[in-house]
Amino acid sequence: MPGTGSERAAPSNDRAAPRPSRLLVVDDEENVRITTAAILEQEGYEVATASDGREALEMAARGHYDLVLTDLRMDDMDGSTLLHELQQRHPSVVTIVLTGYASIESSIDALRQGVYDYLVKPCMIEDLKRTVRRALEHRQQRQQITELSSPVVEIWDGVLLVPLVGTLDDQRAAQMSSALLDTVRSECAQVVLVDITGCTVVDTYTAAHLINTVRSVRLLGAATIITGVSAHVASDLVKLGVELEDITTRRRLADGLRLAIELVRQGSND
Repeated sequence: MPGTGSERAAPSNDRAAPRPSRLLVVDDEENVRITTAAILEQEGYEVATASDGREALEMAARGHYDLVLTDLRMDDMDGSTLLHELQQRHPSVVTIVLTGYASIESSIDALRQGVYDYLVKPCMIEDLKRTVRRALEHRQQRQQITELSSPVVEIWDGVLLVPLVGTLDDQRAAQMSSALLDTVRSECAQVVLVDITGCTVVDTYTAAHLINTVRSVRLLGAATIITGVSAHVASDLVKLGVELEDITTRRRLADGLRLAIELVRQGSND
């Protein structure tokens, strides 16, 4: 006999479960590492441990971590140096300090290194859980804002626009490049407009990211036009020694758009 409604198999859900957040606990005291890791694992996080800053940096280079919880006083490489290196190498990682040697100087230094929060040992378990949860929520919100700040928009058939506003750090540049290349492939784009009118500062890193983006798009068969190159930005690029001879630029976005449409029409007529 056919099964009743209650006996029918539930519809399968192909949506993958979200990846658990990856945490790294750094402390030179083994019992603190083990206890802290166990508490956080009970919250559903994937937790690894390191005994000092140098080991933590090596682990961060090999694998991605969402949050690093670190002591300050450690041999070989202390927590302050670790925080500085993480901020430089892995800016997307959110950090929390958990130390038994609290001081005004160390707390100020930690905040300068971009630390989300500063906890003092012994720390209440609920305070630790709550701080980690809020830090991860803060990281997620920061990522969403970063992604929204570099949208890839199709403004004409075959023409994409990437408006850049503010500064372009390594994390944001990587997100922009990945989103742009994926869109160029999926939409079979012919021209990409990168508008830097809203870039407040054009430093060596920004210039390098722009050039790498242009070259990557070119490898996919699309042309790139950089617009919004003002007089002071042009001066900055010259001072940095950036070679723009093989890169198409326009001062205004409207001029770049006109050129992009011409290129698309030429391509359709070939």
